[in-house]
Amino acid sequence: MEKKIDSQIFQVIDDMSEYIASCKPKLFSGTEIIVDRERVEEYLNELRRKAPEEINHCRRILQNQETIINDAKKKADDFMKSAEARSNELLSQNEIMQRAYEQADEIVQMSRDNAQQILDNAIIEANAYRDAAAGYMEQVMVYLENFLGNSIASVNATSGALLQTLQEKYDQIVTDHASIQGTEEAQAEAPAEAPAEEATAEETPETKA
Repeated sequence: MEKKIDSQIFQVIDDMSEYIASCKPKLFSGTEIIVDRERVEEYLNELRRKAPEEINHCRRILQNQETIINDAKKKADDFMKSAEARSNELLSQNEIMQRAYEQADEIVQMSRDNAQQILDNAIIEANAYRDAAAGYMEQVMVYLENFLGNSIASVNATSGALLQTLQEKYDQIVTDHASIQGTEEAQAEAPAEAPAEEATAEETPETKA
C-alpha cells in the first residue's frame, strides 16, 4: 500500500534554482555569479519556515503507526468480548446445550480470525505509512543536501554572510537527516505484537442422577 506525501519546499527550491540559473556571471569568472542578496535570503527564510513543518509532519506519520496498531488491537479485543458474550448466552440455554457448545466454538474461532485479519491489515498500513514517510524524508534530505551543497559552491564568494547562512542550513539538514534515519531504524526493529489467543476450554454439562 503506497502513501503519497505532498511537499511544499520543492517549489521554493525550484524557484531558487531558476533564479540562480538566471543570474549573470561575475566579470572575468567562469564559476561565480552575481546574486541579489535580499532575494536569496527570502528563499532561505521560506526554507527555514517550511522545512521544519514538513519534517515534523513526517515524524508524526511515523508515530501514527503505533496508534493504528493499538486501534486494531482494541477492535480485536472487542471482537473477542462479543464472541465470549455470545458464547455464554448460548451456554445458558440448557435445552440446546450441545449445539450451544458447537456454535460457541465457531463464533470464537471466527472472531479470532477476524481479529488477526484486522491486526494484520493495520500493521501493513502502518508499515506503508512508515515506508512512505521514510522514503519521502530520504528524498527531501538528499535533495536539500545536494542543492545546498552546490549552492554554497556557486553563490558569489563575496557575500560572506550569505555563504555562512547556507553552510549553517546545510549542516542542519545533514543533522536532521541522520536523526530521521535513526528514528526509522529504531521503529523498524520493534516487533509487531499479535493479539494473545485465549484457549477455550470445553465444559461437559452435569447430568442429574
